[in-house]
Amino acid sequence: MPESTTKQAGKAVELPVYYSEQSGPDLAKLAKQAGLSVQDVITLHQDAEYRVYAIGFAPGFAYLGEVDKRIAAPRLATPRKRVPKGAVAIADRQTAVYPAASPGGWNLIGLCPTPMFNPTQPPFMPVEVGDRVRFRAVDKHEYIALGGDIALLTGECN
Repeated sequence: MPESTTKQAGKAVELPVYYSEQSGPDLAKLAKQAGLSVQDVITLHQDAEYRVYAIGFAPGFAYLGEVDKRIAAPRLATPRKRVPKGAVAIADRQTAVYPAASPGGWNLIGLCPTPMFNPTQPPFMPVEVGDRVRFRAVDKHEYIALGGDIALLTGECN
């Protein structure tokens, strides 16, 4: 049998996301530019299944694609000096979760409480190349219950 038909598809991974204008400062702007409601953007983002194309930029930064073309958005003209850990973002037709606070130029639409990289506890990342990722909307209370950092929501870490 050819190798391509014997390889298994990557595992399915679900990542919770607190989508809101508080947790995703670019969410309303992205919706307006697309001519959609904020809820439409959230629905389009979480209804798709994304393939992990590559891990790079930083340990645990998984490039996922492709987002619906209606919510695709170019990178910011001027990158932010600091994007918080767990930020869920879109750039062009890709989406990602920032594994750590870092500079970044992607459009931020929410926060994910799932650690994307932990060098002290295997598995070090919840995803690997080839996996299939789905996002699931959670409210603020579930985000916090799942380990989300409330300080990110109050602006203390931005």
